[in-house]
Amino acid sequence: MSCVFLLAPLLLLASCRSLPPAPPPAAAGEAPSIRFLLTFDDGPSIRQPYNPTLAIAAQLASNDVQPGIKGLFFVQTGHPRGGGTPAGRAIMRQLSEQGQVLGLHSVSPRGHIDHTQVTASALVRELREAKDLLHGLTGAPVLFVRPPFGAYNPATEAIYADADLHMLMSDVRARDGVIYGYNASLSRRIHIRHTLSALRKQVDTARYADEPVPVVVAFHDVNPYTARHMTEYLHILIEEAARAGFAVPARPFTDTLPEVMDIAISRSIPNPRNVVLAPRITAALRAGAALHAGTAAAPLKPAPATVF
Repeated sequence: MSCVFLLAPLLLLASCRSLPPAPPPAAAGEAPSIRFLLTFDDGPSIRQPYNPTLAIAAQLASNDVQPGIKGLFFVQTGHPRGGGTPAGRAIMRQLSEQGQVLGLHSVSPRGHIDHTQVTASALVRELREAKDLLHGLTGAPVLFVRPPFGAYNPATEAIYADADLHMLMSDVRARDGVIYGYNASLSRRIHIRHTLSALRKQVDTARYADEPVPVVVAFHDVNPYTARHMTEYLHILIEEAARAGFAVPARPFTDTLPEVMDIAISRSIPNPRNVVLAPRITAALRAGAALHAGTAAAPLKPAPATVF
């Protein structure tokens, strides 16, 4: 019985945002600057009355760190309890209207299905149908994919390339995608700290030329705990980035569509044909950015030679 009483204060302590206080951001020129691209898997959630996906979108739009954050939502277009429903499709349309970018995650009506376990013909068909669905909902090109479970092989890579899809994984994971009776992450701060510290060392080793250094973060927008603590996660990311030795700029998160697309393309895993930025993809990116932002997108940079 005493263990139960001891656990409660520990859970409260683990949820505190400022443990311990972060050092001030490094001065300009002392450390590489950082830019976070926030990505979200497994949505949209159709829970009611509290909807985690919409709660996250609301916090990205309005928070005390950087209002107007834009991210990339990897959606399950055919999930029978998500994107495959009228409610789910309405939420995907709403995300796009708010300036968020939509990419593909699971595309099967059977749910969260590993792409490497699907026949090639079925995967080709489902990807095509998912792209058509999202384009019909949003009017924007669909250019990115994150395979379920992070599972891919040369065959699925080739299928993605044929579908003009760029596969984007992540540098930092919130580890909020597997829930066993609870959905809190008691070690989220320390895990983010260790990951960012490792990335900081890799930046030095690789002599990464671009600044700010693009860092892709993965969350799960169907997780109610993540949704209720999204603003807290924003604070954790910038505090731990500073502690790891990055310079934290005034705008540490992506907040324009061209910037989201630029980073997503630059950090995508090259397809097996070594096509980093095919002309038709470039045209689609610019068309999509102009559609949402009302202006032409900024010129796109090629992917860096070193992907850490």
